[in-house]
Amino acid sequence: MIGAGGFVGRHVTRRLSGGDEPVRALVRDRRRFAAPAGVEVVEGDVTRPASLDAAMAGASSVVHTAAITGNLKEPYRGAYDAVHRGGAENVVAAARGAGVGRIVLMSGLGTVPAPDGTYMATRWGMEEAVRAGGIPFVIIQPSVQFGPGAEFIAALARLARRSPVVPLLGGGGLRFQPIWVEDVVTCVERALVDDELTGRTIAVGGSEYATFREVIETILAVLGRRRLLAPLPLPIARLQARLMTALLPHPPLTPATIELFSFENFTDLDAVEKNFGFRPAAFREYLLAHGVEADEDGPTPGGPRS
Repeated sequence: MIGAGGFVGRHVTRRLSGGDEPVRALVRDRRRFAAPAGVEVVEGDVTRPASLDAAMAGASSVVHTAAITGNLKEPYRGAYDAVHRGGAENVVAAARGAGVGRIVLMSGLGTVPAPDGTYMATRWGMEEAVRAGGIPFVIIQPSVQFGPGAEFIAALARLARRSPVVPLLGGGGLRFQPIWVEDVVTCVERALVDDELTGRTIAVGGSEYATFREVIETILAVLGRRRLLAPLPLPIARLQARLMTALLPHPPLTPATIELFSFENFTDLDAVEKNFGFRPAAFREYLLAHGVEADEDGPTPGGPRS
């Protein structure tokens, strides 16, 4: 499990730890990782190839989820590319050397070829490194995710609590297909064992579409708050993101986020059912039943199952 300390990685590691196969987790700092019982923890970094050998030794399959999400400021110039494309190349090389038989890569819905220097170009480079690696693979491209620890929902909830005005990027009409993180984990589990999925890049989303405005309105309904919703055109948001990124260590808006708001973020409503054999949870139903705190504070026992 590469990237076990990240959002999806934590959920995948927890689920796999309850299975019959041994699980090894690669993290950058073991002191900051609460490993589930029985999980072997190895320190390493995808940008340091030599640190990957111990993680790969004896592994039959690799789940690769290590990435810098678009809401985070690039820590240094070229970091997105070093972690995404370069990191995937390093992971594939180490896996090939160890005789790994399968790689499952966590990517993102809408990943396509893009101009050099863009965030999307680095995501595409990550996928291409896996496709060209000579190891059987499955690439999963989820829409935005919700569930315990999901920053997308948690960040919007923080904004809704603190600000009397909530900006609607691009006017709020952009469509998403939010998918529960535990459903994404189920897709990963099945990608590890289903040979019919081998060699495929599969876009997945939840059981309903929701515009950005509808996502905000659902969060406000759950919080019991009323806020002014103000459309924010992308050109203005792009300028604000550049300024905040230049001035702040942790900007609330990044140029990478604006890139990801430049295209529709949905696929077929039956994508999960058609490819993985189950129906995913519904976004509005989940939030109304469990609240946004489930996304902010950690796992909620007895959450919805598919």
